[in-house]
Amino acid sequence: MKRHHQILIAALLLLLAGAGYGLWPTLFHKVWRGVVYHSEAQRKNPMLAATRLLEARGHKVRLEPMLNYQLLNQLPDGVLIMSPWAQQPDARQAELLLKWVRRGNTLVMTPGWVQNGDEDEETGGALSQDLADPLGKHFGVAMASRTRLDDTCRLDPLEAKRRAALAEKAAARGNARDDGEDGAEEEPDAPARLACLQAPGLDHRLELARLSDVLQRLPGEVPPPLWADTYGLAVMVFAEGRGKVAMVAAEPGDSYFDNDGLRRFDHGELLLLLAGQGGAKGPVLLVRHNETVGWADYLWQHWRPVLFGLAALLLLWAWNASRRFGPLLPALATERRALIEHIDASGRWLWRLPQGRALLLAAVRQRTEELLLRRLPELHALDGNERARRLARLAQLPEAQVADAMLGVPAARAAEFTRQISTLQQLRAHYER
Repeated sequence: MKRHHQILIAALLLLLAGAGYGLWPTLFHKVWRGVVYHSEAQRKNPMLAATRLLEARGHKVRLEPMLNYQLLNQLPDGVLIMSPWAQQPDARQAELLLKWVRRGNTLVMTPGWVQNGDEDEETGGALSQDLADPLGKHFGVAMASRTRLDDTCRLDPLEAKRRAALAEKAAARGNARDDGEDGAEEEPDAPARLACLQAPGLDHRLELARLSDVLQRLPGEVPPPLWADTYGLAVMVFAEGRGKVAMVAAEPGDSYFDNDGLRRFDHGELLLLLAGQGGAKGPVLLVRHNETVGWADYLWQHWRPVLFGLAALLLLWAWNASRRFGPLLPALATERRALIEHIDASGRWLWRLPQGRALLLAAVRQRTEELLLRRLPELHALDGNERARRLARLAQLPEAQVADAMLGVPAARAAEFTRQISTLQQLRAHYER
């Protein structure tokens, strides 16, 4: 074997040995790696961590997927926490919720969102015109994008780390440029400070994350909150009768009480503080979603006796329309029927028509008058009343009965109509002899 072949084989063996050494820990060696895992219960309930925390502190937690109309009329006393992902209640739901709060209960929710919070706050514009949340209008609070910060609270630790990293990077490059040049692009934005809350009964302040969407007071005559954070950015608690309504800030991707946000800062302590408004270990109802009140539910709740009455009338009408007269008759044979049966069926059909009685009576009168005029030619010179008197005298029948049969309108009752036809037949029979 030539020498260069040996060198090539040795190089290939070394290459394979190096590749095996590098791939061994990855492909053949078992190592522990952390993987983010979300359980099925966590995916179904974004407030699972809040549920576990409240239960650990002695609160009896009840979870409801929907705040429907049936639940609103059977709300238990205690604290109701509506998820920020729930739909805003409509006017009828808001009225029922306020009525429930006035009995001494507590409602925790996120108000509706309005546009241009800073501009309307400076100009005093009517923000409430754009707010579709009736509870937000009632208390004069909404969600808006505002740049105001809580300068009484410390800087967000993540923002402090980012600032320190930017300062180190600038020092390493010897960045000594003036403000407004390229170095200004790396300057941090407005300070990301937290929101501080000094609640009654607490000897320390709660530090909450300052969200991009925060609470906004609406202009006009609105009730002042009982207590709130320093600038009313995160939490506002209002009095309503004997109860309270807590407005808590949230945004589509972040909330103080969801599974990810509850462990940050003092969000868990805020949850326990609001849940404790109904008692140290009072019951708590968590609502994940919401649905508006439909017209069917509204009718069932407010017009239930009327609906029962209409249903009873409908059943009586159906029973009256479907009942049978006598026992069920056997099926008739298919042989040809007698002529009298056809005549009887035609008469019944004409009797049911609106003008059928008039047609039947007119036909009998015409045949009777033709016969009488042939037998008594002197009737041609008499009018209707004179004819009736003369025929009644000749046939020895009551004059009123003959006049009704000859000149009267068709009777609506079967017995009277039969009497008219019978009188005409008696007149024909008297002169056919």
